[in-house]
Amino acid sequence: MATDFITSLVLVIRNFILLIFSPYKTMRKISVEKDYYQLIIIACLVFLYFKFIYFLRDQPYPATLIFIIFIFNFFLTVFFFYFLSKITDKKVEWKSFVFTFSYSLFPTLIWFLSTSFLYIVLPPPRTFTLLGKAFSIFFIVYSLSLLIWKLILEYLAVRFSSKQSFFRIVYMIILYLIWFLPYSILLYQLKLFRIPFI
Repeated sequence: MATDFITSLVLVIRNFILLIFSPYKTMRKISVEKDYYQLIIIACLVFLYFKFIYFLRDQPYPATLIFIIFIFNFFLTVFFFYFLSKITDKKVEWKSFVFTFSYSLFPTLIWFLSTSFLYIVLPPPRTFTLLGKAFSIFFIVYSLSLLIWKLILEYLAVRFSSKQSFFRIVYMIILYLIWFLPYSILLYQLKLFRIPFI
């Protein structure tokens, strides 16, 4: 069991690196993955982040509750795309969506972790000096880069798991945003997530 876990950990690290340099081929392989230890490792990384942020800032809710809500949101997203794909293609598999969407969490996790560390190193308010403006530009470029990577992984996750055409995938994503954006605002109003962790 320990050997299997270590092997899965190595695979997670390898897939993470390959998703940076070769997201298309890597996500295709992930879509047919069957090693559930990898999912546990990714879930543990997310849980550790929530624990970390709980002690870093004053949070109205415990980290475990936030993690449970995240898991609910995650499977809500998976079910949404799985259900729409199942309507047109009966051969799509649930686990394929779970694996691909799990790996698409890496850009989100990196961004949240980096902003948390910056909160420690450079806590607000930040100055409007030349150095401060340069840092702001760097952070915007950095955030946009992660966002583009995130969008690529999300598209590939739906693409390889649903086996749908480009336009149908875009249509599915639009339908998803129609209900998810108001839902995100509700979570914000409840002070559960400032930015949806998904």
